[in-house]
Amino acid sequence: MRKGKFSKVMGTIGQKEGISATEVEREIQLAIDSGFDNPDEKVQAEWAKIPFKGERPTPEEVIEYMCKKLKQEQ
Repeated sequence: MRKGKFSKVMGTIGQKEGISATEVEREIQLAIDSGFDNPDEKVQAEWAKIPFKGERPTPEEVIEYMCKKLKQEQ
């Protein structure tokens, strides 16, 4: 997903929720961090499927992965 498109999506969600795009991205990162830290082996196996560059996935990386996965399932 291109950075501009991702920013637009975050802005749209923010408008609907009455918060900034930055806040939307921060909340998504908090949810990712919580899930990523789950010690359950099955949960960790799912996280291992998501490609990411840093120590943990970013909202953009997770959303891009999920979009690709949904397209494959159609």
